[in-house]
Amino acid sequence: PDFQIVLCSCWIQTGHQCVAHGNKKTPLAVTFHCFAGDAISLLMESSKMTSSKKFLFLCLAVMEGVAMSSMAKSTPASLVGVQRIVFLGDSITQAGDYVTDIECWLLSQGQQIEVIDVGLASETATDLLPEENASHLKKFGFPRPGISARLERTLAATKPDLVVACYGINDGSGLPNTDAGLKRFSEAITRFRDTAFKAGAKQVVLCTPPIHDSARTPDPHEENLVAFTQWLVSKRAEGWTVVDIHSPMRRELDEIRKTNPSFKFQPDGVHPNRKGHWVMAREILTQFLGADLGTSTSAESFFVNNGSAIRALVDQRRLALFSAYMGQIGHARPGVPGGPGQKPAPSLSEATAQAAQITEKISPLLK
Repeated sequence: PDFQIVLCSCWIQTGHQCVAHGNKKTPLAVTFHCFAGDAISLLMESSKMTSSKKFLFLCLAVMEGVAMSSMAKSTPASLVGVQRIVFLGDSITQAGDYVTDIECWLLSQGQQIEVIDVGLASETATDLLPEENASHLKKFGFPRPGISARLERTLAATKPDLVVACYGINDGSGLPNTDAGLKRFSEAITRFRDTAFKAGAKQVVLCTPPIHDSARTPDPHEENLVAFTQWLVSKRAEGWTVVDIHSPMRRELDEIRKTNPSFKFQPDGVHPNRKGHWVMAREILTQFLGADLGTSTSAESFFVNNGSAIRALVDQRRLALFSAYMGQIGHARPGVPGGPGQKPAPSLSEATAQAAQITEKISPLLK
């Protein structure tokens, strides 16, 4: 009877406490923490501590310790205080599959962090010279835009706590394969990082670019990307946060092609498919967030049930916010919301309302 009275009383109190704090979905560790903590308090207030109550007290104390330990591990140190993550980059980031995969992991871990993707196709970190942009202008009718033209507006509009940036694949095709080319790329990335911190970002994560998958030998584009990667990784020694995507992608591709020579992460040699985006997401999650992904090979596997449906909705939410933010920020790239000749994008308030509706659809699928 003592056990039943104490347990039922604590469960009822815990339920009220969670509702009072506005937690519609309380993580299991937090529930156990509230439950065990309240039970211990009630037992301590009891005038008589019988042997059965002593045993219950010990069990609950252990439960409390386990719960607190679980709670402490629930938020990676690199995400403490982070409410909004903004992803910047080129067409690979605009495509956004790796961004969606990362957001799915955050969701599966109970992290309530807003994710905004404002990558822009064709964009470079470096301001290319007219002669370096000539081939792109001839082929597509417009030069590659540089991030410097919109960076301050983007940061002001999105107000990130954490910036994740992946540039280099376009710089690698435009810049000369020389020390001077590397110097210009490194200076551009350094300015990018400094500007993000000056705008109020608490952290800036810089990713090495994916590989350029070409049968051409030698491949000046890939040689540039290797040089960019080596330089970025070297900056870790100066305290920079750098995730290396290029090296693991190259190693994995080479290993797979030992038995499957036609395998590709990038069907066109540049733009990753879903498997390629998964490599990008995996490396950011493991290198930066310390995630233990086990045997997961896709974001869908992060969820016990409804993985495909959840990921599709997360991607839909990303796209809704992308259009609104890009429309608000503005840029010089045709064919993308906010660019020249594009119809007006949804307002941020409209997109936020749409995102909230999508979130309501996601919530029951997580149960």
